[in-house]
Amino acid sequence: MRECLRALKQNHKDDDAKVKRAFQTLLTFAGNVVKNPDEEKFRKIRLSNQSFQERVGALRGGIEFLELCGFEKIEGGEFLFLARDKVDIAVLNSAGAELDSAIKNPFFGVL
Repeated sequence: MRECLRALKQNHKDDDAKVKRAFQTLLTFAGNVVKNPDEEKFRKIRLSNQSFQERVGALRGGIEFLELCGFEKIEGGEFLFLARDKVDIAVLNSAGAELDSAIKNPFFGVL
């Protein structure tokens, strides 16, 4: 997971604000599933959603990170979906910790 986030930051190192917003958005996705694992609306992301594309989807590494969290492409690649029986709170908490570190550490991905 950390490597995926490092790659995302390296791929977009010229735009720190965009990277930070992507990290914060990914943290929100993970946190929402941890807090509400039974709510499908938090486990299903429309890949064509403009806000998702601007914040995460258009950045190389964003979708890959969600896949590491357990999300899978469904319906011909229209959605990312995390099935209820595949929700792994430990993995999502780990993802949250990595994202938190990436957001707070100014040297993340640099060294």
